[in-house]
Amino acid sequence: MAKIKDPKIDAEIHHGRREKLRNSFEQHGLQTFNETQVIEYALGFCIPRVDTNPTAHRLIKTFGSLAAVFDAHPSKLEAVDGIGNKAAYFLSFLRQFVTYYTSAKRQSKTIRSSQDAKDHLQELMKTYENERFVLIALDKKGRILLQEQFQGTLSRVNVEPRDIVDMIFRVRASAVVLAHNHPEDGASPSDSDVMFTRCAVNILTPFNIQLVDHLIFSKTDEVYSFRSEGLIDLFVQEHKAYIKSRGFETMFAHN
Repeated sequence: MAKIKDPKIDAEIHHGRREKLRNSFEQHGLQTFNETQVIEYALGFCIPRVDTNPTAHRLIKTFGSLAAVFDAHPSKLEAVDGIGNKAAYFLSFLRQFVTYYTSAKRQSKTIRSSQDAKDHLQELMKTYENERFVLIALDKKGRILLQEQFQGTLSRVNVEPRDIVDMIFRVRASAVVLAHNHPEDGASPSDSDVMFTRCAVNILTPFNIQLVDHLIFSKTDEVYSFRSEGLIDLFVQEHKAYIKSRGFETMFAHN
């Protein structure tokens, strides 16, 4: 025999869940939430007086993950039982809001030193399981004009110097930060890391674009800085010495 739902009991359960989630959010933020609870809590702002937990479970089951839910088109979201037009567009708004916020925050941030670059990238690099290469282009005031990442395998990142040059020139950068991670090794640079950094210096120096640093992050939070180790200054000096020895000073007089 099917159970008859009591509206009063259902309302008490609904109220209790929302109150519990709200208290948890006030105390710990979203740190103690799983993906379903995050969606459930978000839906509570646009679906009043309804237990949104079952709907959140249906969304995760349908799309597979929180990210996939927020990336879904509103028309796809509306196909899930419990999601109306208002809720679908609210979830779409949240995704776009995060993108807008991240962009605005990045534009207001400045990177003027190796430490600034390390602080900016430390948490991001911890999230990568595979090897990633990050390029940050800066204006004269150290504001971020562009931040791009390239994904590769555990042993190799698919990035070419010409790709970097194209992006740097496109945004008219005055300075550049390079970074990548070693997900299975320490932070010590490989021979190819050293060669790549030397190549970057040789490309950027004639155009008076500063290489702020090339940072390598290890899985144990160790960070190697080409700037701190003096290699970037060494590569710049070697480059300028070569230019002078070949009589090219007048070509790059602005240096």
